[in-house]
This record gives sequence, C-alpha cells and structure tokens, in this order.
Amino acid sequence: MRYLCVVVLLCLFPLFHVKAQDSIPYLGDFRLYEGLYINYQDLRFNWPIPKEKIITDINKDQLDFYSKLLENEEIKYYERDSSVRKIKTSSIFGYCQNNFVFINYENYFYRIPVFGNISYFLGTIEVRGNYTNMDPFMNAPMNSTAFKTREFKQFLLDFYSGELSLFTIEKAEEYLKRDPEIYKEYDALSKKKKKDLISRYIRMYNDKHPVYFPKG
Repeated sequence: MRYLCVVVLLCLFPLFHVKAQDSIPYLGDFRLYEGLYINYQDLRFNWPIPKEKIITDINKDQLDFYSKLLENEEIKYYERDSSVRKIKTSSIFGYCQNNFVFINYENYFYRIPVFGNISYFLGTIEVRGNYTNMDPFMNAPMNSTAFKTREFKQFLLDFYSGELSLFTIEKAEEYLKRDPEIYKEYDALSKKKKKDLISRYIRMYNDKHPVYFPKG
C-alpha cells in the first residue's frame, strides 16, 4: 500500500513542483518529518517511517537512537496498512533527525550539511592497494602487503533525480548549467576561482531554486 501511494505521488509530483499552492518550499522554517528513508522517494516526498512504526527494543527517546538502530543487520517496521516489513539496514537510503538528513553510502550514514536542490556532504570511500616492503640492504622489493583504508571525499546529491556521485567540478557545473544566469557568472571565473567558489555558487543555486515538498 505504501509503495502504491509512492508511485501515485511520483506521477503527480511534477504538478506539485509547478503549482506553488500544492507544494511547500524548503526554506529556513521548514521542518522535515523525522524517521527512516527506506528509499529515495521517501526523502523526496518527506515521507519517512516514523519512530513509532519501528519495531525495536532500543529506547526511542535516546539521542543516539538511530545510530544504535542502524547497527543491526535488519530493521522491522509497521507499514501504513499495519503489516510488518523487514529490511536490510544496508539497503536503507537514510534517515532524518533534528531536521538534518543523513544518507547511506557503503553502510556509513553521513549528515548532509548543505541540503537543497544540489546537496553536498563529506563522506569516505574504501581504498585498496598494495604496500611493497623493501630490503634495506639490497634496496630491492621483498614482498607486497595488501591494505585497505578509507579516504575522505565530497559527494553530490541531485534532489530531483536521486543521483548520488563523487564531487567533481565538472559534475557540479553540469548542475549549475540548469540556470543559465548563474552558470554564465560562474563560467567567467578563472579556473582557480571556480574551484575556490564552487560551494558558494551551489548555495546561490539552491537559494534561487529551493526544493519543494508536497503538502500534507
């Protein structure tokens, strides 16, 4: 039932986005509903699974409730038709707490500090490689040791498509091109200025093109 409603909303949302009377812009006083985003559509329509629907023994009043909940491999919850559903934690899109959105990437949940039409956040990716051990006397390689670590990277999230990608200047420019006026100003900058000021222009774009959510 829940996902039938989501499909209907997906069909109708272009109308919501165009007709201001049927939608609400994400501005300073807008409050997102708190809960789990099972998928991207739950975020897009501000329709998460609330705490009250989550089946768990964890105290729901704890500040770290979601972090503790997401340590489990699976999560059970009640659907709107009162049926019980179970989902792997690794497949959850994210969650909302205290009006902040947290998004899942490789089973780590990262807060999105800049949320809007073009969202970006700092996360980590796993990097694998090999370390070559050198013979100090012969100055020659002895053997190779495999290793893995995590490196900090910036990410971009396109709100209206749900596309999640590593942050690159080229990708950010692709989004900025949707507004010819903003992009023209940005494109006139030097290469160094573009790199230094890209976050400023993303914020400028978000201010001019706020995210809209359906009413209700």
